Amino acid sequence: MFQLFLGPLRRAARAWLAIELRCAVCRTLRRRGAVVAVAAGLLAACGGGSGGGTSGAATVAATTPAAGSTATPTNPATTTPPATPAPVIAAARALPVAPVWTVYYGDASGLTLSQVASTFKLIVIDADPGTGTPAFSAAQIAALKANGAKVLSYLNFGACEKSRSYWGTVPSGFVSCGANTAAQLGKYSGFPEYWMNPANADYQNLIVNYVAPRLAATGVDGFMLDNFEIVGHGTNTSGGPCDATCAQGGLDLVKQLRDRFPNLALVPNAAPVQSIAGSSGGVAFPWLIDGVLVEQAYLPSVSTSLVQQLQSWQSTEQNFGRSGFFVGSLDYVSSCTATSSAQTAWTAARQAGFSPSISTEALDSICWWSFLTSVS
Repeated sequence: MFQLFLGPLRRAARAWLAIELRCAVCRTLRRRGAVVAVAAGLLAACGGGSGGGTSGAATVAATTPAAGSTATPTNPATTTPPATPAPVIAAARALPVAPVWTVYYGDASGLTLSQVASTFKLIVIDADPGTGTPAFSAAQIAALKANGAKVLSYLNFGACEKSRSYWGTVPSGFVSCGANTAAQLGKYSGFPEYWMNPANADYQNLIVNYVAPRLAATGVDGFMLDNFEIVGHGTNTSGGPCDATCAQGGLDLVKQLRDRFPNLALVPNAAPVQSIAGSSGGVAFPWLIDGVLVEQAYLPSVSTSLVQQLQSWQSTEQNFGRSGFFVGSLDYVSSCTATSSAQTAWTAARQAGFSPSISTEALDSICWWSFLTSVS
C-alpha cells in the first residue's frame, strides 16, 4: 500500500542533479569575500527578475572532485541576507544541535519504535494520513518522540504527486493539485507528479490550510519541505520553470506556513543559496526556517556546489546567532553493508560541521551503522 510514497527525497536528488547540469551557469556561488549581486527581494536563479532575463551576478560553475573523493571543499558561497529585525522565534522550533538523524518512508510496522527513539534525535517520516490507514499513527509518532527526538513530516512543497489524496479529492473551498492546471509548471521527469507554482493562490491555500494542518494534527514537530529548489529554477529550466514572481511566491508560502504554525520547525530540502538574500512580509528568509538539508553531497563523490551551499547557510545562521540551526547532508549507498563508503562520507560531513545521514535510496529501511553510537 505504501509503495507509492517510497523515496520522495530520492526524486528531489535526481531533480537537483538535472538542475546542476542544466543550470550550472546560473549559480551565484562565489569565493569567500567576493561580492554577490542581489536583486530586489529574491535573487532568482537562471533568469529571475522582471522580464525573465538572466541574473546579472557573476557565476562559478560547480566542480566535483574525482570519483570516490570525500575531501571537503573550502571557500563556501557567500551572500548577504537583507537587514530585517530579528523576529521572536518559538523555543518549540529549536532542533537538536548536530543530531544523529534518519529519514524513513516505510510504515511503522517495519521498525522497532523504541530502538529508533533511543538512537536518533531527528527523524523524518511521511505522516500523510491519506485516505486509509496512515503509515504512522499519532501514538506511534509519540513513541518516536519518547526520548526527546524531534519528528518532521515530509511535505512536498514544490511538486505534487498524483498518488496523494489531495491530487484529486479535497474539501469544499480548496482546489486539488490535479484540478489546478494554472499552478502546474510541467511534469516531473520520471515520476507521476507535477511541479507546482508556489505563488499560485489556490496552491498556497491547499498547502497552508489543508495539507499542512493534516500533517500537524498527527503530532509531528514540523515539516521537511521537499523540492524547495523550485524557487531557484528560473525561466530557462525545462522542468518546472519558475520566474521571479514564482520564486518570491515560494518564500511567501514559507512565510504563510510560519505564520500558521509558529511552533513547528520548517526545514527545506535543496534551498538555493540565492534564497538567503530573500525576504517575505518584512522578515529575512533565513529567520523563517530552522534548518536545511541536501542530498548526495558526499556520495558517490563530493559535490562542491552542494557542500558550499550548506556552508553558506551554516555561516548565515551563525551570523544571526542561531548556533542550533540544523544543517544536514543525506547520502545514499547501494546497501546497508557498504560500511566503508558510509563511514567515509559520515566522517567528511561531520568534519565540515554538518549532521550526516546515510541510507539506501529507497528510504524504506534504516541502516544501523556501528558509528551511529559514536555521536551523543
